[in-house]
Amino acid sequence: MKYYLKIFVFILTLSNIIAQESQKTLAVLDLEGRGINALEAATLTDRFTSEIGKTERMILVDRSMVEEILNEQGFQQSGCTTDECAVEVGALLGVQFMINGSIGKLGETFTIDVKMTSVESGATEESRNVTYIGKVDGLVTEIELLAWDIMNLEAPKALREKKRLGAQAFLEASAKQKTRMGSLMRSTFIPGMGQFYSGRKLMGYVFLGTELAAGALAYMSFSQYQTAQDDYVKYQTQYVAATDPDQIAELKGLAQKALDDESAANDQITLMLYAVGAIHVSNMVHAFIRGPKVNIASKRSGMNLVYNHALQQPQLRFSIALD
Repeated sequence: MKYYLKIFVFILTLSNIIAQESQKTLAVLDLEGRGINALEAATLTDRFTSEIGKTERMILVDRSMVEEILNEQGFQQSGCTTDECAVEVGALLGVQFMINGSIGKLGETFTIDVKMTSVESGATEESRNVTYIGKVDGLVTEIELLAWDIMNLEAPKALREKKRLGAQAFLEASAKQKTRMGSLMRSTFIPGMGQFYSGRKLMGYVFLGTELAAGALAYMSFSQYQTAQDDYVKYQTQYVAATDPDQIAELKGLAQKALDDESAANDQITLMLYAVGAIHVSNMVHAFIRGPKVNIASKRSGMNLVYNHALQQPQLRFSIALD
């Protein structure tokens, strides 16, 4: 049992190390506001940074660390908007890439310009710009799409649908479509599928990975069981046919050892099958209890960027969920 657990832990640890080493590091600076106030620009930067993290393309440095470096270097008043400043801050953070840019407004038109700079060379690796005309709440969706675009990844279907329908209509439609029962049914057939359906990718990978690992260990135990069974039949047949006393004693010992190995492998199979069943049931219970994320997204307390028709300008709105 300990041998199998060591193998399982080693595989998970090795996979984690390989995944981390293959990823590059990135930090995002506050997007400069031009025609919008600093608080609105910071809110949009937060959403952009959050979406960058969801791409999982690079290891994202926490924004609190970026703020700490900016404060130490005296940029808190003047800001850090140039490529030279981005490279300097990136070097202090020890990251490989920095993203900076600006969000502007001219009349009813919003523009977003962002670039990703290599800290080592100072060269621009990627640059993107978006022009948007419409209500400011649609700008949030645009900046989320931009995060995937600058990572050279296709945005999730749900995010593209959010742009097509509008944020509010998308949330309402998603809430109607995704249910706890839908999540449960998917996890019943394939572990982790209900979590993926619900927008809980990390737990989906956890349940799917652990069940596959437990299943693999069960298969290894079954192979050992078959080998031990074949050995027992072979040694038992030779034992019955043997006439030499020394050979009889040796074959008897080998047959008994094979029988013990067969019994131990059978116990391991039983244990692993119980583990598979427990993981599967836990996955189903989790999928049903937690349910789809979108069901509570529209009820969450927080700060939202909205358009004030009376003042003809974007404003921040604070909301508190009472449910």
